[in-house]
Amino acid sequence: MNVRLPSWNLLLWLATLSPSVCAQDQVVVKAGKVITVTKGTLENAVILIENGVIREVGQDIEAPWDATVIDASDKVVLPTYVVAHTSGGMSNPNENMANVPYLTVEDAVDPSSQFFEEALRNGVGTLHVIPGNATLLGGRGMIIRPFGRTVEDMAVRTAAGLKVSLDPGRGSRMAKIRKLHRAIAEVREYLADRERREAEFAKEKEAGAVAEDAEFEEIDPKKKPVVDLLAGKATAFFYVPSAAEIAEALRIRDRYGFKAVFVLGPACSKAATRLARLGEPVVLMPELEVWETDPDTDEESMYCSAAELAKLSVPFALGIAESTRGRPTGPTRYPWWQMATCVRNGVDRQMALEALTIVPARILGLEEELGSIEAGKVANLQIVTGDPLQATTWVDTVLLDGEVAYQRSEDPRLRHLFGEAETTEDAR
Repeated sequence: MNVRLPSWNLLLWLATLSPSVCAQDQVVVKAGKVITVTKGTLENAVILIENGVIREVGQDIEAPWDATVIDASDKVVLPTYVVAHTSGGMSNPNENMANVPYLTVEDAVDPSSQFFEEALRNGVGTLHVIPGNATLLGGRGMIIRPFGRTVEDMAVRTAAGLKVSLDPGRGSRMAKIRKLHRAIAEVREYLADRERREAEFAKEKEAGAVAEDAEFEEIDPKKKPVVDLLAGKATAFFYVPSAAEIAEALRIRDRYGFKAVFVLGPACSKAATRLARLGEPVVLMPELEVWETDPDTDEESMYCSAAELAKLSVPFALGIAESTRGRPTGPTRYPWWQMATCVRNGVDRQMALEALTIVPARILGLEEELGSIEAGKVANLQIVTGDPLQATTWVDTVLLDGEVAYQRSEDPRLRHLFGEAETTEDAR
């Protein structure tokens, strides 16, 4: 898989960013309202940023004389969204071979993908890009920000979750489960054999049969990701398509003793009671509302997976829809739509907001850096024109690491769509 060079559209976008705002040591954001996520909402507050990190947040902060000031006094500031699981932005989201834990999405992430462009436009600052669900042991993900000319520029953490999936595809559920047990068992047998040979090597070295500075063989790189998983050094992002597979997924996790984050298909919420016993956050796929037909009455009813989990206080992270043939489709690609769908179905507004901020940050092990506006955290901020759950609200500016990564007024795609001469207000 080859990484393509960024498109001219993206290069133009990067070139149009204001150099006067970028790469400043001190930045002050004066906000009409700051939604901190974890510490309530502040009116007429100031955020002081130093070297890409939030130093202070409050209402009585004096801006340093040499700081760059961003006036958002008529706008709302909140942390950029965090997406804990997506296969968007890759040239090949799924692999031809199911059992490929040694692959990494680093070789498939396409910086010029419109998926990243739109994610940034919608206030997303961090994404965990990981192989798709049509796999078995599908390879390693990486955590990136949707901004940069190269994969290296975008990288936050190159080695993230290992995709494990129980999606049967066109086969049977039991056959998929057997394949997964067999794949893990093969690695355990390899480790047992390697341990035996390493013990023999140590004896031979002690007896002088091998050179004193000789070292035993490295772990097979094709098996290393699963070895790390079994040793607790990696986390499985375990896709479970329906409630029927929940029990088996739990058995597999417990039998082999690895850490797992469950990524749930829409029908998994029917096992909400079992999931509540986990005491751990889960990840929801973008399709939150599911229609089903009663087999006896033929009556249709709709339920919301997020609402079912919220009733039992199960913390969850929301997903956003990916692209179809490189083009984003459907309203589930919008963070505001996903949160509003939760609220419309009875989920508490705060819980919906946390599902795209602090909860996914916690799942990714980035809670100390991302997901809220607090002193000491990375200055990943979005400035929006109003209530972030309203369709009429737009993302005006995005700061990543304290630097402007997106300005709506300079968005080349929007300028093309709405006409070069039109202002942002006219476009709305």
